[in-house]
Amino acid sequence: MTYDLGASYRAARERIAALVTEHAAVLDRPVPATPEWTVHDVLAHVVGVAVDAANGNMAGAPGDAWTAAQVARGKWQPAPALLANWSEHGPTLENLLSGPQGAMASAAVMDVHCHEADLRHALGLAGDLPNDFLTWAAKSMRARLDEQTRDAGLPPVVIEIDNFEWLRARLGRRTEAEVRGYRWTIDGAPIDPSEYLDLFFIFGRAAGSLGEVARS
Repeated sequence: MTYDLGASYRAARERIAALVTEHAAVLDRPVPATPEWTVHDVLAHVVGVAVDAANGNMAGAPGDAWTAAQVARGKWQPAPALLANWSEHGPTLENLLSGPQGAMASAAVMDVHCHEADLRHALGLAGDLPNDFLTWAAKSMRARLDEQTRDAGLPPVVIEIDNFEWLRARLGRRTEAEVRGYRWTIDGAPIDPSEYLDLFFIFGRAAGSLGEVARS
């Protein structure tokens, strides 16, 4: 059964909207997973991704300047205005994701769920991401690492972690020490993962441990 990326994105958008609305009094709270951003800044970013995708403004994506511009645009917009903008532009991205070319934009689905977990952690909540999303995300993360490993001429490696860890660690929400602490094996034998780490981290290492939990 094909995983519907558009429906997955839409469900995450709706959950984040409800989360932000429920916690409207603490939108200035820092987000430990993205320490330079507040809850409001993260909202501005995820809304900005949908707006930029709908308007074809993808030059520099997903680089720092591109995301910084999204945060700057939304900085002084009230959360209800940002959410209204997301409601307007989100369906364009969702339709793309549900279409035949959806896989090309699948990073947007990873991104919105990762930031949903960031927000939940900042608000003192467990990750609680949907199991069907985590299954799809972990499969994708594993497959991409396998490709990178082959391209680098390294032996295939097995990392014994759960689906939540695949998402959070590869997208930079775990420290190098935490990732080294996973069980890495080749043909069942434990290895030192040093030569794999630069491939593993997509957005770099976390500066400090989040201490988050996957489920409440």
